[in-house]
Amino acid sequence: MPDAVFPLPSPERRRLLAMMAGGAAALAAPRLARAQGTAGGLANRPVLLAVPFAPGGAVDIIARAVAEPMSAALGRAVVVDNRPGASGAIAAASVGRADPDGHTLFIATPGTSITAAFQPQLLPGDPRQFLAPVGRLATQPYVLTVTKGFPADDFAGFAAWTKAHRGEFLLANTGQMTATRLAGELLGLQIGTEITPVPYRGSGVVATDLLSGRVHGIFAQLSDALALRSQGAKLLAVSTKERAPILPEVPAIAETIPGFDVYSWNGLFAPAATPVAVLEELNAGLNKAISNEALRSRFREDGVTFVPGPRQALADILDKEIRGWLELKSKVRIDVG
Repeated sequence: MPDAVFPLPSPERRRLLAMMAGGAAALAAPRLARAQGTAGGLANRPVLLAVPFAPGGAVDIIARAVAEPMSAALGRAVVVDNRPGASGAIAAASVGRADPDGHTLFIATPGTSITAAFQPQLLPGDPRQFLAPVGRLATQPYVLTVTKGFPADDFAGFAAWTKAHRGEFLLANTGQMTATRLAGELLGLQIGTEITPVPYRGSGVVATDLLSGRVHGIFAQLSDALALRSQGAKLLAVSTKERAPILPEVPAIAETIPGFDVYSWNGLFAPAATPVAVLEELNAGLNKAISNEALRSRFREDGVTFVPGPRQALADILDKEIRGWLELKSKVRIDVG
């Protein structure tokens, strides 16, 4: 989940992640010889998960946590292969060009739909056409978090203040083309005001400036929002259509603005021409992996919800998001940076 990071791993774990990433790259470099597998299914060789971010970030951590139970479910190694760059377009395009045999998968994020809507030139085409859904992985809400000195303590007060002070609310984000930045644009549009985006290069600086009052707020991932609240920040609302189970006292924006639903998500995609039998085999393995209670409990306090389900559910999310971002693009002038 790209707009924020979970607590960083220990130095030992960082070294392990680096070694694993290096091993994945070595596997990806030569084209592996095909091995005989079950008829119509996966071959007897590893499955690569192309992560569009560097090791150590939120998406990478989740991918590595899922790889182990997914390996057990599929009966073959599942290896994380970090392919960062171009807002995830490098990883997406490389998987789209890979052999359609189910052994090279892409972990999509909101950045996939955002790039398709705002920077389609970075992609080889429409991801709904060159990628095939395997299944949903996980979701996590964003939390509208404001500095302790902000003059409103609830979402209604926030909406009233931003309408009365058009363009004055400074909403931090960790990149121009991120869901947290676009959530602010969408929120301003639906409230009937303007919210000024302030881009940062890293979440650490955002936290410092938010707590000191240099910016008014941020759409933070839930785990980061809880850390900010412990240092005095105020949590006004969650961005999902329903309240977060581990944060029931914080209302959903949708309670005031029906239909507002922006969140961090991950899902697995394969090359478009991958046989349906292989896609279904991968979907079954993924669903079994993310139904593992040890995995689910490990991330529960961070607000991460693993969402097993059919392949079509992921296709629907990607399609809905691309259409939604295109609609926003038609109504608001957005600098893609």
